[in-house]
Amino acid sequence: MTRSMTQRLILLALLLISGDLMAAGAIAIDERGRRESMATNLPSQRQADREAMHACGHHCRIVGRFSNSCAAIAWPKHGGAWVWSEGFRSKNAAVNAVARRCRQETGGHACRVQAQCDGASGHATPHHHPHGYR
Repeated sequence: MTRSMTQRLILLALLLISGDLMAAGAIAIDERGRRESMATNLPSQRQADREAMHACGHHCRIVGRFSNSCAAIAWPKHGGAWVWSEGFRSKNAAVNAVARRCRQETGGHACRVQAQCDGASGHATPHHHPHGYR
């Protein structure tokens, strides 16, 4: 085995051990506008989709997918449509972008924002909104 090949194998092994090779995420939203969830840091997109759907519930659908990045979702505090975006390098960038978009779409009204980034252990975070936001 050549030195170059050995170095590549070591790099690949380090990436696999650290989990940086693939960290998939998904955003699911309840079509009635009452729930949403974000699954992050999972080894495959299929698993991220499944976790987001499980945490969100029966009337949900996947609306966003991301990997090795940050995503955010926002909804107007006084009702209205969901806004989401994915693919940001930092949580702060995701929050700022989706909050700005939400304010633009609601005529400047305040929005609630949730953001998550891939990079820790896998999980899905569900949120329930009893009055709905559609």
